[in-house]
Amino acid sequence: MNYLPNILTTSRLILAPLLLFLQPMSGWFWLLYSYSFLSDLVDGLLARRMNLTSEVGALLDSFADVSFFLAVFLSFLPQLLAAHTLWVWLLVIAMIRFVSYLIGYVKYRSFSSLHTWLNKAVGFLLGSFPLLLVVSPAKIVVLILGTIATVSALEELLITILSKNLDRNQKSIFESFK
Repeated sequence: MNYLPNILTTSRLILAPLLLFLQPMSGWFWLLYSYSFLSDLVDGLLARRMNLTSEVGALLDSFADVSFFLAVFLSFLPQLLAAHTLWVWLLVIAMIRFVSYLIGYVKYRSFSSLHTWLNKAVGFLLGSFPLLLVVSPAKIVVLILGTIATVSALEELLITILSKNLDRNQKSIFESFK
């Protein structure tokens, strides 16, 4: 029972890439997507409630999140690439994230992905992407997600630059000024 949060996280890390081999919006896609999405919501909550949080668990969760969000995003990428400006936007966000992680690695000698509120919002929106496409036009979903992802990436970069110590659980840039 003590390993349940990490088992959920590890299962998401392993299963989420299988989304790439499934037809988006198919029954199997929805089943695997739903499991991965729900496990992402539950693993951290369980770890905190059971008092089983750890640095390893937080790092594992970050990698599992990247695995899941990347798989969901790449599943829909062919449909989204019709808009060429999206390519530029994605590259800008990716470059900001890369620079942030590079600075974090040089500064802290560790992978420095943060669990800020904005990063969680982006994760939730990325994870919700298939559901959002069902209820809203793709252009609106991409505009909202892209804007929040850009602001989130910039916030993480600023936190990484300004912070003296790595705190993966820092909730926002405003905590830097306390």
